[in-house]
Amino acid sequence: MNFKTLLDAQARAALPRLLLIGGAGVAIGVAGFGLSKTVLAGETSDAGLARKVQAAFPNTKVASVRCGVVPGLCEVTAGKTVFYVTPDARYALVGSVLDLKARVDVTDRRMKELGQLDAVTSRLGAVPGAGAQPAPAESPQNTEAAPMLGLIKIDLPRDNAIIHHAGAPLKVSVVTDLNCGYCRMLMEALKTAPDIELTEYPIQLLRPDSLDKARLALCAKDREATANNIYFGGDLKVAGDCAKAEAAVQANTAFARAHGISGTPALIRGDGAAHAGFMPIDQLRAWIRGGQA
Repeated sequence: MNFKTLLDAQARAALPRLLLIGGAGVAIGVAGFGLSKTVLAGETSDAGLARKVQAAFPNTKVASVRCGVVPGLCEVTAGKTVFYVTPDARYALVGSVLDLKARVDVTDRRMKELGQLDAVTSRLGAVPGAGAQPAPAESPQNTEAAPMLGLIKIDLPRDNAIIHHAGAPLKVSVVTDLNCGYCRMLMEALKTAPDIELTEYPIQLLRPDSLDKARLALCAKDREATANNIYFGGDLKVAGDCAKAEAAVQANTAFARAHGISGTPALIRGDGAAHAGFMPIDQLRAWIRGGQA
């Protein structure tokens, strides 16, 4: 990553110091920009943080800010560039973040994901995800949904959904945003639960490119594999015209709004009971069975 292409001349002149972090990147103290210390929890589309980062680097167009992908850091995308800031908005990290346990270059994986998304959406005439604008201020600040009251009856067609572990005995539905870190955690946990059939209704909530990602997943011949590749990185293969898939995402999003779903994941049992937010797999399994009793 070329440091000079990321930071404009004004920002470089104002930086108080540079700290080398284990050879993996450069941590930049940005206290000189007067950034606040608002603490963000979980995945976020917080427009306030995006504005502060944008103010720190006025000649670098910030596309999105996501927290929770790497513990203790918020990922910032700017075009095809990925860097990180701390949740209190005091430091920025420019360089690769390595997951030593998984032996994965997290930054490289994310950049490949952005490249894959751009390539596919460009072929379909869509707006590239990496060029998406920051989410508006009224967007939810945490992907864990706010508490929901009452029962929710899903009247959406299954053609609007991605089916994971089709035919498994325990069945549950979930409303997701494919940019949601807690949704990604749920899908990771689901890999260990082949007894759970999960019907995933993707919506646009966190960022503008959530629509693109959901549309691509519903447009794919193998929806389950494509959704997993969007969550975790991999090839995206679609089936041409995705207009019907886009209409399905819009219908899913309208359904979520109509039922007061303000965050993701939002789990819905067969009896209509709804749970706001991520649930560990054993707890999820017990909760599903509770609705079948």
